[in-house]
Amino acid sequence: MRTLVLLTLTALLVASCSQEPDHTKIKAEIDSFLAKAASDMTAGTMDTTMAQYADDPYSLPNNGPMLHGKAAIKEFFGQMMAMGIKFTSVKFTSVDVNAGGKYVYDVGTYEMTMDIPGMGSMTDKGKYINIYERGADGTLKIKAETWNNDTMPQMPEPAPAEAGKK
Repeated sequence: MRTLVLLTLTALLVASCSQEPDHTKIKAEIDSFLAKAASDMTAGTMDTTMAQYADDPYSLPNNGPMLHGKAAIKEFFGQMMAMGIKFTSVKFTSVDVNAGGKYVYDVGTYEMTMDIPGMGSMTDKGKYINIYERGADGTLKIKAETWNNDTMPQMPEPAPAEAGKK
């Protein structure tokens, strides 16, 4: 009997260690993060979104150099905002989430509209991959991200030249 109890407990322990991650729960966590990021972008702030990044994240932005660390990523977005770029609409759609160990990846699409000083409004559509790391506190934090456009964005027509200038 003692051997049977020991074998049962061992089997339960092994089964609990190899459980499949709850993809529904993980997807809800990611959807919450994406909604917060979209809200921050339209509000012109990145402070609450930056709290969702790991301590040493990487960002591989479209048409730009790799960024490493929260400070570099925050500076990148701060420079866009300082140039007067305002996001008027941002939508992220997660299309595939998978988890293994302490890492989760999320593949999705985005669509955003922004006002650019001197150029007017522009809409950009593309895709992204985020890699999350499960932190010591149990929350997902972005460890690495990358995104790129589906096509070259349509640039608004330049403002007509002032009369008399050549």
